[in-house]
Amino acid sequence: MDEALSCLTRLRVGHSHGRPAPNKPCLLLAIICEIQAGHITSSRVTIDDRLVARYHDLYEAATGSRQSANPQLPLWHLRNDQGPLGPLWSPELTDNLGALEAQLGQPKSLGQLRERFTEARLDEMLFKALQSEQTSREACALLVTRYFSADSAAHKDLHFYLGTALESGSYERHPERLAGSVREESQKYARSAAFRSLVLEAYDYRCAASRLRYITPDYRYLVEAAHLVPFAESQDDRPTNGLALTPNLHWAMDSHLIAPGPDHRWHLSPAVDALVPDNRWLCELDGQPLVLPRDPRWQPARDALAWRLDHLQR
Repeated sequence: MDEALSCLTRLRVGHSHGRPAPNKPCLLLAIICEIQAGHITSSRVTIDDRLVARYHDLYEAATGSRQSANPQLPLWHLRNDQGPLGPLWSPELTDNLGALEAQLGQPKSLGQLRERFTEARLDEMLFKALQSEQTSREACALLVTRYFSADSAAHKDLHFYLGTALESGSYERHPERLAGSVREESQKYARSAAFRSLVLEAYDYRCAASRLRYITPDYRYLVEAAHLVPFAESQDDRPTNGLALTPNLHWAMDSHLIAPGPDHRWHLSPAVDALVPDNRWLCELDGQPLVLPRDPRWQPARDALAWRLDHLQR
């Protein structure tokens, strides 16, 4: 075992029904996944929606529930644990709260915690160790074995989730590998997860047609990652072959009732009767601009948009 990982076996966790509480281990597993996905690139960790959503995913895998995840608890209390070089987790409190740190009680919500800090430093030695994919896998195995071995269902679900997440993270760091045929089922799951993650983040979880953006209190996203050229035909999971769409508009696009074109506008199929009141939600989209990612690297490929327009119902 890597020397830097030994601190992971000494977390100060509470117990529920005779088993270690999952909060801190799930947060650390989320951080490991985000490091391997290339989202966390330094020991300074931003408390953003992506990290919190990942924590909810892992908490659900460990407990079967998302609603009781309470991410503010491990984000606050992990500062009481020791890493190889010092504090395992050091919140960077806002200037007006730094002097009052000793008097601050436990935050009651994630919003209240973010009023206190939005970034924290992970122990530098541990962060450097987790740059290695192999060491990250060892760290995940260590945390799951140490804190979830008494729950066979949690152990199994976490093993499956983490295996997919770490393989998916490799694709996220190298999105050029998301094109080409898929042979193994695990590869299919990992590529699909990477496609979803890259597309939704590129569009900031906002629908490319309706502009709707909504994240539930338990961190589920309204939008889905939709292929422009279907995977069965293209074997292409690169984010440039995708859009973020709400489920109803994803269905409408895959049914060839609407299509984004190379002109970066939405087009309506002539098969949709504009005189039918129930079709208004589709008709109002005709000619509207396509919401594009801010990063030009992830903007939809022109040939993929052309494919969609060519397959619009006539």
